[in-house]
Amino acid sequence: MASLTLCLLFMLVGFSLSSDHRQNLSGLCIESEKAALLNFIQGFNPPARFTSWRAEEDCCKWKGVACNNRTGHIHTLDLRSQNSTDFLQGELRDSLLNLPYLTHLDLSLNDFRQERVPEFIGFLKNLEYLNLSNANLRGRIPYQLGNLSKLQSLDLSGSGYTLRTDSLDWLLGKSDLRVLDLEEVDLGDVVNWLDTVNRLSSLRILSMSACRINLLPASLPFANFTSLEILDLSLNHFNSPIPDWLFNISHDLVRLNLTRSQLVGPIPNAFGKLTSLTILDLSKNSLTGEIPPTLASSLKELYLSDNQLKGSFAKRIANLSRLVVLDVSSNLLKDIFHEDQLLNLSDLRMLDLSSNNITFNMSSTWLPPFQLDVIHLQSCRLGPKFPRWLQTQKGFSSIDISSARILDAIPHWFWNLSFNAVHMNLSNNMLTGKIPDFSSKPNLSVLDMSDNEFTGLIPQISPNLVFLTLARNSFSGPITSICKSLVASNHLSFLDLSYNILSGPLPDCWKHGQSLIVLNLAKNNLSGGIPSSIGHLIHLKSLRLDMNYFFGELPSSLKRLTNLFVMDLGENMLSGKIPPWIGESFVNLMILRLHFNNFSGRIPSLLCQLKHLIFLDLGRNHLSGAIPKCVGNFLTMASIEAVPSYVYDPYTVYRKDLLQTLIRRDRVRLDWKGRSSLYPLVLYPYLAVIDLSMNQLSGEIPVEFTRLVALISLNLSHNNLTGAIPSTIGALKDLESLDLSRNKLSCSIPPEMANLSFLGSLNLSYNNLSGKIPPEGQFQTFEASSFMKNEKLCGLPLKNACSELLYEDPQCRVKNQQNMEREDQDHDELPSFYISMGIGFITAIWVYWTVLLLNESWREAYLKLLDKVVEQILVTAAVSGARLRTKLEKLVSR
Repeated sequence: MASLTLCLLFMLVGFSLSSDHRQNLSGLCIESEKAALLNFIQGFNPPARFTSWRAEEDCCKWKGVACNNRTGHIHTLDLRSQNSTDFLQGELRDSLLNLPYLTHLDLSLNDFRQERVPEFIGFLKNLEYLNLSNANLRGRIPYQLGNLSKLQSLDLSGSGYTLRTDSLDWLLGKSDLRVLDLEEVDLGDVVNWLDTVNRLSSLRILSMSACRINLLPASLPFANFTSLEILDLSLNHFNSPIPDWLFNISHDLVRLNLTRSQLVGPIPNAFGKLTSLTILDLSKNSLTGEIPPTLASSLKELYLSDNQLKGSFAKRIANLSRLVVLDVSSNLLKDIFHEDQLLNLSDLRMLDLSSNNITFNMSSTWLPPFQLDVIHLQSCRLGPKFPRWLQTQKGFSSIDISSARILDAIPHWFWNLSFNAVHMNLSNNMLTGKIPDFSSKPNLSVLDMSDNEFTGLIPQISPNLVFLTLARNSFSGPITSICKSLVASNHLSFLDLSYNILSGPLPDCWKHGQSLIVLNLAKNNLSGGIPSSIGHLIHLKSLRLDMNYFFGELPSSLKRLTNLFVMDLGENMLSGKIPPWIGESFVNLMILRLHFNNFSGRIPSLLCQLKHLIFLDLGRNHLSGAIPKCVGNFLTMASIEAVPSYVYDPYTVYRKDLLQTLIRRDRVRLDWKGRSSLYPLVLYPYLAVIDLSMNQLSGEIPVEFTRLVALISLNLSHNNLTGAIPSTIGALKDLESLDLSRNKLSCSIPPEMANLSFLGSLNLSYNNLSGKIPPEGQFQTFEASSFMKNEKLCGLPLKNACSELLYEDPQCRVKNQQNMEREDQDHDELPSFYISMGIGFITAIWVYWTVLLLNESWREAYLKLLDKVVEQILVTAAVSGARLRTKLEKLVSR
């Protein structure tokens, strides 16, 4: 009987196995697992790629799904987004728990709307591969992930610090884990990260880049993760030397990335022990000393840029015969390169020696053993002749030989070298000749030929050009050719043709340049009116048309340039009134320069809405009337609000690194301390300036100026200003230059000005100031010319000594007191004060009238009391007036 039962059991098992086999042969997946997938996808708005997910079809054939060929069970679910339009967006449902044989789960590059990492994933115990990178998840990593004991690859990267954990102990026990990527996971609170990772003996790839790790232990008792091949600890905050344990963890280490990790000290000689190392990145740290001679000969890519390395190294790289990439730019290296030192580098494709003190001493017949793709030799000494060896480099995509001391004409062969060139920078040399047509180079995106001696017409440009500067050359002729370039190029963001001798009117074709972010045509001979089509440049951040011959009024179409940060129209012949819409439209404007034009009328009070303004120059116009008292609303100058970001916005973030470089190149003219110079735009947050000089402004200096505590230069000279210098001017602690000369100012110099310890330039000449020059502080350093033609001023450095009894106009004292009281009120009064005052006033009026209307005896008593109070006030006023009159008469008689 027992044997019969056993036989029946084997028959049932065989029938079951054959059923599974027949089911697999028919190509059908498990119905329960299909239902789980359909339920899971209902949590999203599925994009087009899920059209194959139909209930009537075999789920093993659905896109992103893979099944076991024998059993039909789903083992792979790959829902990784393939592009920016097919990503999942919605909630993560736990129906995945009905896929018990799932080993591979990829949900990366989707948008889960800041959901937390689901705890149920920790119960998919057969998972070997889990990828949740760049999926817009947040919160603490669930400890349930520790249940995934079979995990071989875990990727939680790209969260932008929205994922975090204070412990990595949930990683313990994962003896099969080979890949761990935690890039941009916040590990700032994890103290024992190295001890935990060291227990993962099978680990081959470890990325903990940008994890806010503050501690890089100097020692490790024993190295257990000896299978490591790739280690990335970049973009952390170690502030420590390179530790010795790095050279003991694995002889199989192929790639080591420690860039931007605040490393200090020398590069250890022990790098020679890492005999399998092919990529070493120590760039952008604070490493010092010399490049060691013992670097592994296996290296193919070496990045040491942006450190403080010094000394000679040309002979040391001669042994690195496998090098493909060499980047030692932006250090303190000093060396002379000869032909034999580069003889073995036949595989070299990228050579970056920029921003060092390096001389290339090559013969005119030298034939390099390599074909370079990237040639960056900025500030290296290549001249005075144009380097002939470049003729052999026929396939480069990027070349930078700027500031290379080349004094020569560019040979014709150079322009035909590389059809695929993307980046070309030959700026800041003394190159001569004409520039050819670049429209035949379809890939060229950056062209910088500035600061040379090129002549001729503006050339045609590549249709993919993003950045073009031909500034500070001798290009001539009309600018009409730029219209063809704008039509041909849909990407041009930066156009700088300044400081040439271009002439004629500005063409009215700017509707084709809507990608422009920076337009600089300063210092040419351009004339005519400003075309209205410039109003189509809606993404423009910087507009510079200064130092030309433009005339007429500003077109109202410019009000559409709502993204402007910089507008410089100085040194032209523009006229009319300053449009009030400048203050309404340009909410981010930092720099407004209308210097030396023919603008007339009053300064619009709406300009005070430019709260981020840090540079205002309306000097040398025909402006009249009083200075608006609302100047205190320049909140950035008042250090109340920060300067807005000039680079990042939805249109430029994808090329932010390039644009940061471009912005450094953008300069604006500043008339300061009697000199006119160009200053880089990046300095302007530290150069808060107001210049209203050489107009016909009248009235008093608004005391509100003294709220602008970030001011370093204030010029109100050559106007018709009257009254006293505000006594609160001592609040401008950062002021370096003050010019109030050639006005009609009166009263004494406020003694508070002696507290302006940074004041290096002062001009109060040609006014009606009186009294003694303060003898303290910076006033001891100024010359007599700073105070000349103030007949009633006395004291050093003037020759006329002060008498014992100085005349002081009583009105000056009264005005100063009023100004101080008004300024104190403006700073001290709070909204709550006004609210309580209003409530109290209304309550008092209500009580007063209620009492008077309802109680006749009280009404009579109040009236009698009021009569007495009024009489007492009149008597007191009369007595005080008589006393004041007596004092004034005595003072005058003296």
